[in-house]
Amino acid sequence: MGCEVVESQVDLLPCSRFMHIGSGFTPEELDCRARISERILDEVRSAHTHRPLDLFISYFYNAHFDPAGFCEVRRLGIPSVNFYCNSIYQFELVCDVARAADFSWHPEKLARPLYVAAGARPLWVQMAADPSVYQPVAGIQRRATACFIGQRYADRDRWVASLVRAGVPLEVYGAGWGVEDEGGRTSAALDPSAHATGGYLGRERLVPGSRAAYLEAVRENFRRQGWVRGGFRTARQWLHRRASRSLLPVIQTVVSGSISFQHYQNVMTASAIVLNFSNVWADGRAGSPLIPHVRLRDFEAPMCRACYITGFTEEITEFYEIGREIDTYRSPEELIDKCRFYLTHPDEAEQLRNGGYLRARRDHTWERRFEQLFRLVASSSPT
Repeated sequence: MGCEVVESQVDLLPCSRFMHIGSGFTPEELDCRARISERILDEVRSAHTHRPLDLFISYFYNAHFDPAGFCEVRRLGIPSVNFYCNSIYQFELVCDVARAADFSWHPEKLARPLYVAAGARPLWVQMAADPSVYQPVAGIQRRATACFIGQRYADRDRWVASLVRAGVPLEVYGAGWGVEDEGGRTSAALDPSAHATGGYLGRERLVPGSRAAYLEAVRENFRRQGWVRGGFRTARQWLHRRASRSLLPVIQTVVSGSISFQHYQNVMTASAIVLNFSNVWADGRAGSPLIPHVRLRDFEAPMCRACYITGFTEEITEFYEIGREIDTYRSPEELIDKCRFYLTHPDEAEQLRNGGYLRARRDHTWERRFEQLFRLVASSSPT
């Protein structure tokens, strides 16, 4: 695109280890964040002195960067954009940096009110894919099966179980589909006698799936919602977990483990249908309402020339013509019917494949998204 990119060399991993914390940081965590922030600002000052920077783009959680650091970037005359892609259900993890940055880039259209309420300046620019990376793989014969690639989360196992029970040929790849709790931890993590893995920057780290971890989750329910609503929330989580365990014998008949990136493209090319399950928990935790949203997979799979079926959202209709470029479903029955249709009507599946492929390569590349982002920043910045 003719842009010179100066990439940060600062490793965010020390702060990423507690990026699931949105506030209430320990003194040690704050010190870690301060040191990382100052190193990033030193990079910015140095690069800006060498050659003036036109834009600062980051992907920070609250844990990564001191929000006050954006004031220094602004003082240098550099507009800032912070990207975040879990705004629908984990906004509290980014609200402070979103408020401090000049602009907040969010791909979920419905997240805008959260940013506005927090005092941020949101820019809606959807996700995309790179056609030099995501493309059909030559020489692979397509099989008459559907596939899903992704970790077990929210209600994905319910959709998978519906397809298995209906006899739809299906292959599932990803983490967390084995014998685990609802958070995707394998049975090795379910030692009730385990408690913590030791501390990190002044915060105890509980073993996922341990009694101590579940007790802390219950306490969090009561802290957030009070005794009555917190009790109902805990009950819903327990019922969800029990139902998840009951599905294991069903879903394990079609599940394989995690796969490499190259295998990811091979599977999508080889499968007659590529599926997406688009629901997330409203607040990122089991027991809250399920809401659908657009994902990276919605652009990556069509770019690999997949016959792609995803959960329906109003937003997805702004990017594809449903029934001609991709297809959608609203219920298990509709998903089963459409899988059976495209598996038994290869010409229609091929038309969908071709339509989605051409649309994705034309309109849903990162180049198109950055063009949109730059236009929005330019039109929103003071002259």
